[in-house]
Amino acid sequence: MSSFGGRFRASNRLKRPEEFKQVFSSRRRSSDNSFLFLAKSNEFNEPRLGLAVPKKHIRSAVERNRLKRIIRESFRLNQKKLKGNDIVVVVRSRVDVNKIKAESIFAKHWDKVIL
Repeated sequence: MSSFGGRFRASNRLKRPEEFKQVFSSRRRSSDNSFLFLAKSNEFNEPRLGLAVPKKHIRSAVERNRLKRIIRESFRLNQKKLKGNDIVVVVRSRVDVNKIKAESIFAKHWDKVIL
């Protein structure tokens, strides 16, 4: 079943440490002060996403979970162009979840890592 029906399914997640390790060894990257996006082609026809949002940078669980929802939603909306890629998003520094312009920030990174 295709995941392009508008939902973020379990098949769209990176789950095992080996999957994360493969993406971390990739050279396809896009970064700014707050985020690091890593990508690697996969053998599947679906894009998969992994998140690394450390407590060190975002203390509040509410804010961490909200940021993860924002990233997943951006990923869901861009699934068609990310097809066939494993992507890991790492939060590198403090991010004010209420003030980020998610659409513009993430659109730039999605375009850069799929090239």
